[in-house]
This record gives sequence, C-alpha cells and structure tokens, in this order.
Amino acid sequence: MSVARRNGTKVVLPRTGADEFWQLVHDHFAHADERKWRYLAMLALRENAGWPLDRIGNVFGHPKGHVTRCLARIKQEMRVTFHAEPAFLDLPDDELEEAA
Repeated sequence: MSVARRNGTKVVLPRTGADEFWQLVHDHFAHADERKWRYLAMLALRENAGWPLDRIGNVFGHPKGHVTRCLARIKQEMRVTFHAEPAFLDLPDDELEEAA
C-alpha cells in the first residue's frame, strides 16, 4: 500500500512487518513528537486491539471524551500529512462521535 504526502511525494508502506511500518511512521510523520506518539498509541489500542475508549482513558489519565478528540485529531493529521483518500481511517470516527 502507498500514500501520497501533500507535496506529492509517494510513501510506500511495507507489507513485511510492524517494525518497518513504525519506522516509516517515525520518518515521515511523528519523528520525535511525544504528543503524536501518545495519540498513535491510543489509535493502535483502539484500532488494533479493540480497546474501549474508557480503558484507553484509564491508561493515559484522560476522560473518554478527550480520548475521542485525540483519536479524531491524529486521524486528521495522518490524512492531511499523507493526503489519504476520505475512506482511509474513516470508519471509526462515527463510532467515536457516538461514544463521546
């Protein structure tokens, strides 16, 4: 799978494993930004592990509504950075709005 950055640069996402994927996320998106990594951790817990919003909030010390806003923000930042099509990272936003 590949995505395009806003400047038109194509970034190819690997199919080989999580380590290479996260290295690309580091190199092209989050770098050393602690906030982005916290939000990405929240996103991974929600999307990959199916954690409920309140449990994610317990881990990070935030209320469920704040977690909802964090997830929406990181998804939007990823969409803008990688100029993803609207369906990319889109489905869970509806669930998040209902849960908040």
